[in-house]
Amino acid sequence: MPRPKDRRGVWRALGACAALGLVLGIAPSNAGAACCTAGPVGSPTGWLRLRTTGYLFQSTDEYDVALDRFGAYQEFDGAVSGLARGRLALRVAGRFADDLYLKERVTDRSRLYVGHVEARPGPCLTARLGRQFIQEGSTGLTLDGLWLAARPDPRWQVHLWGGAQAPLGRTFDFGRMPDEGAWGARVACRPYRGVSLAASGAYRERDGRVAARPVGVEGQFTMIPRLRGVRAVGRVEYDLELEKWNRAEALAQWHPGVGLPVVAAQVIDRRPTIDAASYFARFVEDAMRIRMGRASVRYDHRSGFGAEAEWLGTYVGRRTATRIGGSLILPVGRVGYSARVGAAGEENRWFGNLGYAVLPWVWLEAGATLLTYAVLEDAPESDEHDLTTAYGRVRAEPLPGVGVRLEVQNVKNPDVDHDVRFLAGLDLTTGFGASRFGLQPGCCGSSSGGRQR
Repeated sequence: MPRPKDRRGVWRALGACAALGLVLGIAPSNAGAACCTAGPVGSPTGWLRLRTTGYLFQSTDEYDVALDRFGAYQEFDGAVSGLARGRLALRVAGRFADDLYLKERVTDRSRLYVGHVEARPGPCLTARLGRQFIQEGSTGLTLDGLWLAARPDPRWQVHLWGGAQAPLGRTFDFGRMPDEGAWGARVACRPYRGVSLAASGAYRERDGRVAARPVGVEGQFTMIPRLRGVRAVGRVEYDLELEKWNRAEALAQWHPGVGLPVVAAQVIDRRPTIDAASYFARFVEDAMRIRMGRASVRYDHRSGFGAEAEWLGTYVGRRTATRIGGSLILPVGRVGYSARVGAAGEENRWFGNLGYAVLPWVWLEAGATLLTYAVLEDAPESDEHDLTTAYGRVRAEPLPGVGVRLEVQNVKNPDVDHDVRFLAGLDLTTGFGASRFGLQPGCCGSSSGGRQR
């Protein structure tokens, strides 16, 4: 738990951010009118989705004693927009969890995924305050703090963020601002049509120590002359704290036209993710780089049939592994096979999944994987192991905004002879304003709601 001084620092910082957002929200803003156009102001709109899931399974402890477990999740996800003449919006998503059988369990499985207020004081400025996921160039983390986006010119974007990293488990506690601080910025521009370039930098702390100072450059090309249907993305990342290259990657896709195959290729060269505040940072000089290449070809026919082939190669020091696989795409699912060989071990896998709507409001789904693997190359048959997984699922929507889900899962591996789990869930969804759908106030299942898949 955060120390008292840490919590005071969090609330002071959040209070300052809230005051800044309030000032920006009430101040007149005409500076961005030349580069942005504000959308129409309408009435507030919103939606709320609730999912209640119960699960039952049996586990075995270290003394070979079987324990029956029964637990539950309550997930919530909702948003309200169009407040304050379209300037404010709210967003929240998370879950509550409880093991109804073993009350003495102390593991906290409740989560707050997202919880923030969004303000648009001007047509070219957006601010979000609260818990949110930040994916900006070389930074990817859950932040408890403030995110700002400005567009001073149609071709330029500037993003700023600052606050504290959320707890590792994304619980309902705030991140500790003095010890888990995180700040950063990203600037992007579009110098030409179909070309986007960006540069980013960030600063992160962990337990009061500098954890990382990554900087990165990225580019996206969607219209390449004389190469119809080719798109490419690439980025590199360098850590100023460790003085090491973190990651370099490139992804390209070629889709020459409708009804033709899609070809994709990707290469990644990175080192293990170790921040400077970690105990393992002392071993970063000896850490082996991880290199990976992937290529795939996929064809989809308008009838619903198709096929896909994939190659994946990984290289970690002198250890290499290659996987080749393919699958047949059907209107109701897919079936396929893949094989992996190399110093990292061997693997043969058959897989498949099917889904079919027996009624407009009832869907049946099932899938299975049959895997034979060995942890060593050219292993004898006695060292090979089998792993089998399977599931079956029924989803139904008997009324608009009301969904029912029943599922059974089974796992069989060398350590567990059988592991069967049963899940049952109830989904309730409703909305108002422009998002009106699902359950209607006072008329559960009214035909005015319409069906949502």
